[in-house]
Amino acid sequence: MPTVPRFVQSFGLAVIVGLGTLGCQSAVEQIGQNGQSGDAPSVEAMDITVSIPPQQYFLEKIGGDLVRVNVLVPGNNDPHTYEPKPQQLAALSEAEAYVLIGLGFEQPWLEKVKAANANLVLIDSAEGINPLEMEEHGHGEEEGHGDHGHDHGSESEKEKAMGAVMVVDPHIWLSPTLVKQQATTIAKGLAELDPDNRAQYEANLAKFIEEVGQLDQELRQTLEPLPQRKFIVFHPSWAYFARDYNLVQIPIEVEGQEPSAQELKQLIDTAKENNLRVVFGETQFSTKSAEAIAAEIGTGVELLDPLAADWSSNLKSVAQKIANANSAQP
Repeated sequence: MPTVPRFVQSFGLAVIVGLGTLGCQSAVEQIGQNGQSGDAPSVEAMDITVSIPPQQYFLEKIGGDLVRVNVLVPGNNDPHTYEPKPQQLAALSEAEAYVLIGLGFEQPWLEKVKAANANLVLIDSAEGINPLEMEEHGHGEEEGHGDHGHDHGSESEKEKAMGAVMVVDPHIWLSPTLVKQQATTIAKGLAELDPDNRAQYEANLAKFIEEVGQLDQELRQTLEPLPQRKFIVFHPSWAYFARDYNLVQIPIEVEGQEPSAQELKQLIDTAKENNLRVVFGETQFSTKSAEAIAAEIGTGVELLDPLAADWSSNLKSVAQKIANANSAQP
């Protein structure tokens, strides 16, 4: 069975330390953050915990005033290494549901969460989704959006020692196609928690799915005309996005580590061979390797953000950056 992705291992230990504190904001405080009236809602909102900011976007679209959403990892932090503060976690025991990214992201601390809150409902947003294998090596090969080149020599031995076969890619929130599926699962979970408002959740879901469909069309209009389909990025967050829009992600990071000198040279050669004029870093990671490649090919580094809170606007921005990069001339 798949291994837990690398970044959850360190992140999970921190979550265990203070399990109960997400969600301790008052209703008035949370409503103020959403730009709504300070008056208390007529129906008490459910406390829902999520792992990352894009999930909050989904929950608020589907749940509206009926949910109060608490985010575990702030968007400007690297979720691979982030350690939540104990005061962030104290109220998790009071949450009514935890919407999981799934695919093993939260696995290290799930048993502790359930022990702290026996009544906590887990909504697995990845339910029914077939994951991709994490793309983290094979720089010397042609790397597609779905079938990733991997050297399974020593890695295979390492994985066998861990009782696993492969590492799955958890970045399903970056695919509009898969977000429709995640949203449907979330709406179903909210309706089961709060059946009296099922009709509202279903109506909100229908509206959100329509919005995602419109976003998808905009992204296709931006990306379809590009003659160059490849882009180079530090962390391999964008495989599902690349698959949706027939792009090819070339990651810099290798097995969660900065590339070796030989791997860096391969990446530079790949960038030159494909006339890639922009190197993408990510806001949660060091740009050292991206800057080294950019310097060799005579260009700069642009930042992408896989954890941006305004999910829709962020994907439009990412698509435009990729389009601009692949339209640039030497």
